[in-house]
Amino acid sequence: MSATHSVRAYSMGAMILHWLIAALILTQLAMGFLMSRVESVPDTLRFAMFQWHKTFGIAVLTLTIARIAWRLFHTPPAHAPMRRAEQVAAGIVHALFYALMLVVPLTGWLLVSASSTGIPTLLFLSDTLVWPHLPIPVWMRATVEAASENAHVILAYGFGLLLVLHVAGALKHSVIDRMPSFSRMIPVGWLRRMPSSAIGVLVSVVLALCFIGGGLLISRTGGAASVNAADLGSTEASPSGWVIDKTKSALTYTINFSGTPTAGTIGKWDAFIEFDPDNLGAAKARIAIDAASIDFDNSFVRPNIGGDDGLQTATHPLVEVVLDHFETADEAYFGKGNALVRGVTVPVSVPFTMQRDGAGRAIVAGTAELDRLALGLGVQNDGKGEWLDKVIRVTFKLEATPSGPTS
Repeated sequence: MSATHSVRAYSMGAMILHWLIAALILTQLAMGFLMSRVESVPDTLRFAMFQWHKTFGIAVLTLTIARIAWRLFHTPPAHAPMRRAEQVAAGIVHALFYALMLVVPLTGWLLVSASSTGIPTLLFLSDTLVWPHLPIPVWMRATVEAASENAHVILAYGFGLLLVLHVAGALKHSVIDRMPSFSRMIPVGWLRRMPSSAIGVLVSVVLALCFIGGGLLISRTGGAASVNAADLGSTEASPSGWVIDKTKSALTYTINFSGTPTAGTIGKWDAFIEFDPDNLGAAKARIAIDAASIDFDNSFVRPNIGGDDGLQTATHPLVEVVLDHFETADEAYFGKGNALVRGVTVPVSVPFTMQRDGAGRAIVAGTAELDRLALGLGVQNDGKGEWLDKVIRVTFKLEATPSGPTS
């Protein structure tokens, strides 16, 4: 009985960190299993789970750093008497726990950093909390991605096994040995807690804040350099063409992301149009877009727009649509031609309407659809269209005045 009364509880800080990390690890194991092993999970939900999985992984890493710092300044309470073999086993399990709490999140961080998809890590899915990728040379990424993925999965199963051993040991000491085991880590109870050190609290908090703050600061200061805008030429039209009033015109696009229509913007563009409804055989149009000015209202897709899996703006700064064949259908028109995106040419058909006022001013509106996979856009990230739709819907409304006689 005296041995029981001599047992003390952990310090309050150790208890808080213990249960926070335990809750996150259990959540991570369940989430990892669901998103990688359960086929019935919808793709849109799977994507969201993967993003939260990354956030919780960084949280585990941050809290583990704080936990190690806390351990350096706080001696854990002595355990109730146990056999030598049990002491050794308990020591090994605790050491492995600390190792896995560091290594499992680190392998996950390596995995997303080396991944060819390049999807950013947004902590808590917030645009303002961008977590940096580790600097991995391009030639090493495929090897690092494969190795870190295998290690992450295997070690996660090891985590599960350790949890079972840890709980089983605690149950054995509590039920069979009649010793306070769970009570040592429960904030409420009759056991007297170990004291907390003010310097230990300070060091633990500062190290955790330095780690998380440093990562966020690196992301803010390490952004990619902007791409120079393409020279789109003059807005002057030929004598038989039109001059676009850009202040009253708009060129945008939408793509369904996780089942929700998400808007994209096109910042810099120009249109060169020769069009007479009474002379369709001579009609032609060219739309030139600065690829670097194309944006998308989603923080997971946006960083990849200009990259290798996107528009490749560094080597293909211009997106062009050339229409050289026009037809009429009822009160609408069809322009047919080709779209050139990142060096890939695909046929395109553009239905549109045209209205003119008494002064000859024209309003042209229409929508065209492009298959992003046919253009090679987002093939590495989502080649099946599971969360980013395959269809890009481009919508335009142009207001123009004739530069010469058009009828």
